[in-house]
Amino acid sequence: MSLSIKDARIFSVALKNARKKRKLTQAECAELLGHSVSFQKDLERCRCSTSIEGFYHICRTLNISADDCIFQDEYDRTGSTYQTLLRLLPRCDEKALAALAAAAAVLADVGPDNQPVETSKDITSSQT
Repeated sequence: MSLSIKDARIFSVALKNARKKRKLTQAECAELLGHSVSFQKDLERCRCSTSIEGFYHICRTLNISADDCIFQDEYDRTGSTYQTLLRLLPRCDEKALAALAAAAAVLADVGPDNQPVETSKDITSSQT
């Protein structure tokens, strides 16, 4: 079973960005991943897809978030602030994680149930 065109594009962009971030040529990246240069080029151009094992190997080797490839949304999860936060999370205890979750919910304007929260600004504008 092959990837849908949208999924292949998402993966190809992630692969190309990860390769460029590591300052690798396509040939160097292909060697690192253990496949041919032509396969590397085809992956980056959405001309083919890889097996689940290959996908896993590429994601692990190039530090690509498999979640970002599978659960694509409009947010960039490759930025340094996001990655720093991910590295710090395992060091937090349950109380710290609860505080972070509450702060993130406020900043994202969502409640604990991930539903949008009506802010005082929303209430004021709906009353006029």
